[in-house]
Amino acid sequence: MHAALLILPDFAIILLGVILLRRLGFPENFWKKAELLIYYVLFPPLLFTSVATAKLSIMTAGSFLAVGVTMMMGAVLLSGAVKYLVKSDDITHASAFQCAFRFNSYIGFALCLRLYGDEGFALLALLIAVWVPISSAISVAKLAKAVSANHETPNAPRRSTLFTIVTNPLIIATVSGLIVNVTAIPMPTPLMQMLKELGNASIAMGLLAIGAGLRTENIRSTFALITTATALRLIAVPVIGLLLCWLFPLENLSCGVLLLFAALPTASSCYVLAASMGGNGPIVANITTAQTLASMVTLPFWIAIIQSMFPVG
Repeated sequence: MHAALLILPDFAIILLGVILLRRLGFPENFWKKAELLIYYVLFPPLLFTSVATAKLSIMTAGSFLAVGVTMMMGAVLLSGAVKYLVKSDDITHASAFQCAFRFNSYIGFALCLRLYGDEGFALLALLIAVWVPISSAISVAKLAKAVSANHETPNAPRRSTLFTIVTNPLIIATVSGLIVNVTAIPMPTPLMQMLKELGNASIAMGLLAIGAGLRTENIRSTFALITTATALRLIAVPVIGLLLCWLFPLENLSCGVLLLFAALPTASSCYVLAASMGGNGPIVANITTAQTLASMVTLPFWIAIIQSMFPVG
């Protein structure tokens, strides 16, 4: 019950996003612009200020990142095996493939702040900064191969992949914050205060945008794939994380952040990638919605496991 209460405020805000779109007349065009505002203006300052001011140990962070990447590569391998379990066309499988190892950062950061404060937030930001380019490259390569094999022409994914990764505002903000943290570069107080104010608005806006982005289209025809992708992301991946935390001597805080990251539903940006590259956008939208809703049940379970096995403070 305590774990369920921890996630209740965040999912209440997601529900409010659904209501704003479907009942209170906030149009889809509004949410598209809001997502751009969050992604480019509000969220990067939150990452920068958290990482720049966090107390980080290079040795601890290095071990944490190594285990985190290993965990998510396990998710990549499991996701690749889904095509042997559920029959569907190659493009559909390639579109759904990414949903097992990408993540919803807004839910993750909201919960991480509540559970572990700025120190845990900084660890999560570092893991995301490392995993985003890896997961993006894997997702694009898989989908591009499937689309080209079916004689379709993707919208220039190869040209834009490296550029997108290098110019990703979340990665830039995290790396910049890490540089400031390690080098102890003095930052003007008014600037840091302004960045903190911008960052404070990002989590709630991000959660509202998640709610507005939930979709359900032709779920029955692809129920098996949606169910498998959801079980893989919300059950199998956290189990991998739990096993790795048993095998490697990490601090409780690191284990907690890793398992929280492993238990997150997939990112809404998966749909954008699939749709822009000629993949099966509707199936990705359905998987994203299913995982977001199912995580209302699975996240409290994993948070309870985290708090019982890896207590902090």
